[in-house]
Amino acid sequence: MRLINYHVLRDLVHEHRRLTRNGTAEAARLDDISYTLGVYTGHRDPAAALREARRLLRTHDAEYRRAA
Repeated sequence: MRLINYHVLRDLVHEHRRLTRNGTAEAARLDDISYTLGVYTGHRDPAAALREARRLLRTHDAEYRRAA
């Protein structure tokens, strides 16, 4: 079972979106985020890692709402 800090994962996804949306020249940071998302999700492909991170967050949010 993976131990995931969902707050960190959410921050990474938001920062990834910000960097890709703004077209900034922070390629090194985007590479770092993609790598970290890959570590969190177990996917080497950055697009697959981002999809899996979003799926994990949706699942986590749904479980959190059910428990509340």
